[in-house]
Amino acid sequence: MVSQTYWYNLSTQSVIQDDERPSEDCLGPFGSAAEAEDSPAILIEYARSWLESDESEPFRQMAAEADDGVDLP
Repeated sequence: MVSQTYWYNLSTQSVIQDDERPSEDCLGPFGSAAEAEDSPAILIEYARSWLESDESEPFRQMAAEADDGVDLP
């Protein structure tokens, strides 16, 4: 049995099926189309969680010092 791999294409915002990473703008691989479809929301959740953690403090300080107009928590 051959396993299927799915990717989420950030440019087209769609799920594609391919054995190898189709392009640099694809997230994956995932074992199902549903996992690939949910991947952008999960990544945003992880990023927000990281931004609220102590691990991100040095990066928030660097951003504040650069004062580039990006609002971080």
